[in-house]
Amino acid sequence: MRMVYVTAAITAATMLLLQFGILTFNNTREAKSTTNAYVSQTKSVIEANKREEEVLLASLKDDYIILSKAVAYYLDNYPSATYDDAELRKICSLMSIDEIHIFDENGVIISSTNTDYIGMSFSSGEQISYFTPMLYDKTLSMCQDVTPNTAENKPMMYAMTWNESGTQMVQIGVEPVRFIKQLKEHDIQETVKKIAIDNDASVIVAKADTLEVVGSKNEALLTKNLSEVTSLNKDSAKEGFLYWTTLSGKVGNHFCNIGFTEDYCICIFLSHNTFLDRTLQSLLIVGAYLLLASFVIIIIFKRLFSSREQNTQHLQVFQSMSEIYYSLHLLDLKNNTAMEYSSRNQVKDAFGGPESKKADSTMIGIMKATMSDEYLERGLAFTDITTLAERMRGKKIISMELLGKNVGWIRMSFVTFEEENGVPTKVIIATQIIDEEKKAAESLYLKSHVDELSGCFNRRAYNVDTLELDERKEGKEFIYISFDVNGLKTINDTLGHEAGDELIFGAAECMKKVFSKHGKIYRTGGDEFVGIIEADEPTMQELCAAFDEEIANWNGNFVKGISVSYGYVSSSDAKGLSVLEITALADKKMYESKSEYYKKKGIDRRRT
Repeated sequence: MRMVYVTAAITAATMLLLQFGILTFNNTREAKSTTNAYVSQTKSVIEANKREEEVLLASLKDDYIILSKAVAYYLDNYPSATYDDAELRKICSLMSIDEIHIFDENGVIISSTNTDYIGMSFSSGEQISYFTPMLYDKTLSMCQDVTPNTAENKPMMYAMTWNESGTQMVQIGVEPVRFIKQLKEHDIQETVKKIAIDNDASVIVAKADTLEVVGSKNEALLTKNLSEVTSLNKDSAKEGFLYWTTLSGKVGNHFCNIGFTEDYCICIFLSHNTFLDRTLQSLLIVGAYLLLASFVIIIIFKRLFSSREQNTQHLQVFQSMSEIYYSLHLLDLKNNTAMEYSSRNQVKDAFGGPESKKADSTMIGIMKATMSDEYLERGLAFTDITTLAERMRGKKIISMELLGKNVGWIRMSFVTFEEENGVPTKVIIATQIIDEEKKAAESLYLKSHVDELSGCFNRRAYNVDTLELDERKEGKEFIYISFDVNGLKTINDTLGHEAGDELIFGAAECMKKVFSKHGKIYRTGGDEFVGIIEADEPTMQELCAAFDEEIANWNGNFVKGISVSYGYVSSSDAKGLSVLEITALADKKMYESKSEYYKKKGIDRRRT
C-alpha cells in the first residue's frame, strides 16, 4: 500500500505539472486565436467603411455631373437665364444645389449665383484650377472631391461640364451633407467605440506610419504614441506575432496581437489575468479530482464494469440525447446497417421499427418520405452511404440544411462515432428542425434590405449587389434600368404627401409586377428606382412594353395617373465598364426620356 501511495502522489504531481503546461499552451493558442479574430474583425470594419466611402463618393460625383449637365441643358434652352442670378438661384432651389457658376471659353466666370465670384478664372486659386484641363478638351466633364470652399471655407463638391454648343462651361456646387455625415460616422474613433469586444480585451488603432493613437475606447490614450501606452514600439510592432506586454491604464500583463491595413496599425490586447484565474481554477479542480481518484483507485480496480453494463450506459446516453433531435440513428458503414434511437412522424414511418435495417435503402426511403421535391436530389446525394465514408475522411462532422415537406427547414448532420485510419466506420445521423431560425434570419434580412414604403430593395441592398457585380469577373450579363417618377414634387405640393406616397407605391408595384421575375428592383432615392435584370434584348423590349401598359392602366385613390421615365443599358453593350459607369449611361438615357416627357407635356420642369 505504501508503494501505491507513493505512486499516486508522484502521478498526481506529474499530472498537475502536465496540466499546467497544457493549460499554458492552450491559453496562448486561445489568446492568439481570439486576438486574431478581433484583428480581422476590426480590419473588416475599417476596410468596409473605406469601400462604402469610395462607392458613395463615386456615386455622388456621377450624380453631380448629371446635375451640371441638366443645368447646362436648361440654360441652352433658356439662354436668358444665363445672366439672371435670380433665375439661377431658382434653378439651385429646384435641383437641390447650392451654387451655379458659368464660365466662358477662356475659363472666366461670366455669371454666378454669387456675384462676388464674377471675373474669377481658373488661375484665381488652387481649388478652381482643378478644372483647367477642361479648357483643352471640351468632351470632359469633371467633379471635384470634397474640398473647403476657398472663399467661404465650407466643405463643397463642384462639378463642371461644357454646354452642348461648347461655348460655355457650367459649374454647380453642392455641400454634400450626407457624405460628410457618413465620414463622421466612419471616423476611426467612432468605429472603435462601436466594435463589440469582451471586457477583458482592448482595441487600439494607430496610424501605420507614426503609430499615433487615433482610436481607443479609452479616450485618454488618443493622440499618444503607441510606445507611450505600451511597451511596443515602431520596430517591434510586427504583424502575426503574439506579444507579452503592458497597457497604460490596465492592471497586469496582456497578450497583444497586431495587424496592419494600408493606413492603420491595429492592436488587440487581452488580459492575462483572465487566463491565470482560469488556470488556477482548473488546477484546483484537477488536484481535487486526483486526490479523490487516489482514494478510490482500489475500489475502481475491484469493481470493473462488465462490457454489457457499459453498453447499457452508452445506450442510455444516446436515448437521453435523442430527445433534443427530430431523429437520431446509428449507421454501421462496414456492415451497411442502421439502428434507430429516436425519430418522429414521417422519419419513424419510413424506418418502420426499432430493429436494424439496411442503411443505404433506409436513407433513400427516409429522404423520399421527408424531403421537398426541390431538395430531394440534394438530400439523396448527401445521404449516399456508398460515398459517405470517403466524404468524411479526416472529419468529425458534416452538415447540410434541407427543406422538408411538412416541418420546414431541417439541419442534417453526420457525426463520426468510430473510425479506422481517419475513415469513419460508424456514424451518428442526427436531424434538427431549424425552421424558426431560418425565418428569423430571413426576417432580419428583409428589415435591413427592403424599403418600407415601396416594398422594393433599399439603398443598402443596392450598394451590396452592385459591389458584388463589380467584383465578379465572370457571370451572366445583366441590364441596368434607371427609373424616375415624373411629377412627384407637384403631387406632394398640390395633393399632399399621402398622395405622393401612393404615387411611389404604385410605380413600385408596376415595376415589381413586370420585372421582379427577371431580377431585382431597388428604391435608391425619393422618386428614383433602379432595376438590375437578367434578360436579353428582345425579352427586355417585351418587358418594357408590358411596363408601359401597366403604367398606362394604373389608377389610384388620390392620383388618377402615373408617369415614369426610364432608360436602360445592357452590360453586354458596355464591356469593360464598371457598374458606376453603366449607371451614368442609364441615367443619361433616363434623363433624355424625362426631358422628352416634359417637352411633350409642355411642362416647365422648374416648377415640377
